[in-house]
Amino acid sequence: MSKKGIFTLPQRGYSVKINTVARQAHGSALLQQGGTVLLATVVSAQAEGFPGFFPLSVDYREPFCAAGKIPGGYFKREGKSSDKEVLTSRIIDRAIRPLFPKDYFNQVQVIVTVFSVDKEHTPHSLAPLAASLALSASKVPFMGPVGVAEVGRLNGAWVIDPTYEQSLESDVKIVVVGTDEGICMVEGATNEISESEFVDALFLAHDSIKEQVAWQKEIFAGNSEAKEVSNFGIHWDEWDNKAFEFLNDERVLPLFNKEKSDRGEVMKQLQNDFFTHFVDEITPHGDDKKKIFEFIFDQELKERVTEIICKQGKRIDGRRYDEVRSIETEVGFLPFAHGSALFTRGSTQSLATLTLGSGQDEQRIEDIMGGEVDGSFMLHYNFPPFSVGEARGLRPPSRRDIGHGHLAASSFKYILPDKESFPYTIRVVSDILESDGSSSMATVCSTTMAFLDGGVPIKDMVGGVAMGLIKGKTSDFTVLTDISGFEDAFGLMDFKVAGTEKGITAIQMDIKYKGGLLREVFEKALAQAKIGRIHILGEMKKVMSQPKTELSGLVPQVVILKIDTDKIGAVIGSGGKVIREIIEKTGTSIDIEDDGTVKIFGQPGPSIELAVGWVKTLAGKIEKGALYNGIVKRIAEFGIFVELVPGKDGLVHVSMFPREKQNNLQAAYPIGSAVQVEVVEYDAELDRIRLKLV
Repeated sequence: MSKKGIFTLPQRGYSVKINTVARQAHGSALLQQGGTVLLATVVSAQAEGFPGFFPLSVDYREPFCAAGKIPGGYFKREGKSSDKEVLTSRIIDRAIRPLFPKDYFNQVQVIVTVFSVDKEHTPHSLAPLAASLALSASKVPFMGPVGVAEVGRLNGAWVIDPTYEQSLESDVKIVVVGTDEGICMVEGATNEISESEFVDALFLAHDSIKEQVAWQKEIFAGNSEAKEVSNFGIHWDEWDNKAFEFLNDERVLPLFNKEKSDRGEVMKQLQNDFFTHFVDEITPHGDDKKKIFEFIFDQELKERVTEIICKQGKRIDGRRYDEVRSIETEVGFLPFAHGSALFTRGSTQSLATLTLGSGQDEQRIEDIMGGEVDGSFMLHYNFPPFSVGEARGLRPPSRRDIGHGHLAASSFKYILPDKESFPYTIRVVSDILESDGSSSMATVCSTTMAFLDGGVPIKDMVGGVAMGLIKGKTSDFTVLTDISGFEDAFGLMDFKVAGTEKGITAIQMDIKYKGGLLREVFEKALAQAKIGRIHILGEMKKVMSQPKTELSGLVPQVVILKIDTDKIGAVIGSGGKVIREIIEKTGTSIDIEDDGTVKIFGQPGPSIELAVGWVKTLAGKIEKGALYNGIVKRIAEFGIFVELVPGKDGLVHVSMFPREKQNNLQAAYPIGSAVQVEVVEYDAELDRIRLKLV
């Protein structure tokens, strides 16, 4: 370790202890703002052989003890990472991954742990800064530092780094990470903001980021510790040049083919030709170095393809820069789903399945900040191996799956109907059946169409498009619309934009360009993305443009009642006994809220009608003239008590019976016998019901 000590940035309320705790890590930073404290650590290790990729791992953890809580459930210990932890880990990873030397392949592990959290400063928004401080304090050759800013909007005004309470009120949440030169990573959900508003937010955030970067550079000024390097026994730059020269236009042009499978075959042959051409120079390095030359070949191929695209003005599959692949959409694809849609764009295909449930189906989410997390909408993304022609084992959802699902779900944050008008729990599953890039945006499109097919009254249609940015050695920046999987790998920026025709609802940017991108580049890229998005929405509207007016008959019917709050206990019963009986005997699902709102879900028919009548009766919503099929519960001298529903009786006074039966009610109406009665009078104050036989 090198730099050590305590450093502050008073205007932001930051203090950090560098390399004073976790001293056996290769770099550590204990970052504090208010009562929120995070520890970021970095450890590196020499890779055993060439891994074929940069083996960076990032983990962000939020143990509940940081907020003075004990985890719920049976196991009082944190288990696998929550979705929020995975998403924050991905944000850090995507921001820092491009900021390492191209020939550095040591294992690097970054762990950010929350140890204390107050109710004002959200820890996940500080995590990229903590990681940057720890990396800068280590021997790892990090090409940072980076800063982070969260952008919100309150009453139409931008707010940088809103407090937790402000973030709950904001209709914009954009996380931006960058260096002093430019922006590295962007992710957020917005309420249909315009492209120009989004660019304003980016550069406002960058002003804050530059302040953090300057602080870190001041901390580590004069740090003379040598940074580690990866040594694989080859002259990297020399082989970069050899590979680039080998990959001339004549050899690479056959790759420019519309079909993904054909391109794969050409690439395989091209790599074989490369190893044959340099066999005398590569062989002495041994078989264990083969992965290095494959990696160099792959990187330089991307460089050469970029040069050719910029030179000939045509993309690898023959499309124009702004051209979207062909689109096909089919709704009602699955006959017994509540709603479904198959969306195909080029060789990318998403099947969305919609399911509508009751409040009991909501996802229960514990949050370290203590706020209520809405679990009434879930979007789950699956990427099976057959979608890319691979044979590998099925595994639980990966970080990528969780990230893509979250991005697609964010697109609908401000578009879904409110719970008051549409009280269903909504789940969408997107299965990627075929993939050649931009499957998350295909998920957005298929989800929109499944909503329309299922009759979900969304406020507007949402479409999504994945964009790319390339630059040749002698050409300007070029924006690509609807990038394929191959194009995704070699751009300087790839970004996904989802939104309506009015504006952006979700965005994700990963920027690999080491320098700062000018405002004009962002404006051009977003303007081209808007054109692409509106074109895609237009193709979707040719199939369906409005939600069905009625839900599928397979969807549970919902009846909403309002009862007095002092009657809630009567409906629930001691220990929940009454409501459990209603649910069990009627086959319905019942949600009761603190304000007396009761939602009853069930299939149309007598069962849900029985449940509704049962709840109304227990809650005192009893009308004169109402008819009940009751059961004789008790006999007294002055009449018989009839159970209208379990837990609620009424009295048929003796005077209501024929004279000949009044002296022997027990014989005429034995206990347990069924009778039909009518409400004569209901005294709400005394909760007494007078009945007569029908």
